[in-house]
Order: sequence, then C-alpha cells, then structure tokens
Amino acid sequence: MCIYYENGSDKIKQGDRAKYLAREIEILESKHIKETKSMKIVYISNDREICIEVPYHTVMDAMNLISRAEVCSDKSKNSSAYGSNPVKESGIRINEMGSEVVEGYTCKPKDYDANRPIMHYKTLLMICDDERCGKAGKIDKASYLRDILKDMDLNKGENRIKISRTSCYGACRFRQVCQVTENTQANGNAQNNAIWLKNTHRYSDDEWRDIFKKLSNDIVLTQELSQEHFIPMKVYN
Repeated sequence: MCIYYENGSDKIKQGDRAKYLAREIEILESKHIKETKSMKIVYISNDREICIEVPYHTVMDAMNLISRAEVCSDKSKNSSAYGSNPVKESGIRINEMGSEVVEGYTCKPKDYDANRPIMHYKTLLMICDDERCGKAGKIDKASYLRDILKDMDLNKGENRIKISRTSCYGACRFRQVCQVTENTQANGNAQNNAIWLKNTHRYSDDEWRDIFKKLSNDIVLTQELSQEHFIPMKVYN
C-alpha cells in the first residue's frame, strides 16, 4: 500500500527531496487513506503547498527521487527535512491573486468579495474529474497541469491558461475528457474554441507542453494535431 517514484522501486516518503515536472520539490506528507485505498501526498514547490491523492501502488511519472532525509520526530521543532518554511509554519497559503486560501485548498480565497473580478485567462481547459475519467487519470490531473503551466510561465499574464475540474460530461467512452474554451471576449482564438480532446490521461508531459505552447501562440489545434486527439460531435444543420 504505497506509491513509488518513476523508477518503480523507491517508495515516496515524508522528508524526501525529489524532481517533479522540472522542479525540485519536498515531500511534506505521505499518508495512507484506508477508506479510498489511496495515498495522500503533500509536497511543496516554489513555496506552494500542493496536495494530491493517488491510488495505492501508483508509479508517479516524472517524479524522481533526489535524496532522502530523516524527519525530526519532535513535531514541536522546525527541524524537519524541508527546513524552515513560512507557508508550512504559519499554516497560511496565499494564491496568485494575493488572497489567503481556505485550509485544504490550493487557491480558493478565504475572504468572499462579490465585486472582485476573476483573474484573466486567454484559454480555459476543463478536465473531467468525475468517477470514470478521474480513475483513468489516476492522479490529480488539474494540479499536475497547473504545475506544468507554472513551469512554462503560462499561469499568468495575457496568455494565461486556466485549468478547471468538471463533473461528468456524459462522454465516458472518450475518457479522460478535456474541453478547450477560448476567451473570445478578450484575446482568445475563436478557432480553438469548443474543441474536445479525448484520452488525455495518456498524454505525456511533452504532449501537454506542446498543446499549451500551441494554444498560447494561437496555433489552431485541429490543423496541427492528428484527428485521433479530438472527440467528434454530431452537428445539426
């Protein structure tokens, strides 16, 4: 009942330092969740604390062990493997809009402001995270893709790509479903709007990076990718 690094032999443990999505991370927690037969993994990357839950015996693609370190058993001391961390020690997380985050979430703001606008995005990718698609993806795909976007510097600015989770699209046969929506009110490319991608749980990091790069550069996906990537849609005249 464990999860493993990409090599399939080393178990992911609290206190480990690893490389994940081209970033160095620190494993803050590796905990069994008996009810769901999964593992809760909490890691920190660029002062952001990220939580994912994956099934037992999963091999984490693109996560490689750098080193192991002993974690201090005295929780009253801040001398664990990840050292002094203001985010961890204070228990406060700040999202990209500068707002304090609700405990247990990555970016949900604590203070409700009905008049505050949402953060600009050029492209919105909606990933199905319901039962069948979620199991096909095995990992928290939304958080996984957000990390890639951060690495590509596409998580902000006028070409920002936003990732959102959805419930069932009613297209389980094409799992894991992803819908591409362009912000045509601003600088979104209408030719990439309302495109549906299928079997995205099989995409490699390089394939996702290629898609993100094409979207940010307004390259029309249907002209560049093979038709095997797309979900056909019946259109009524």
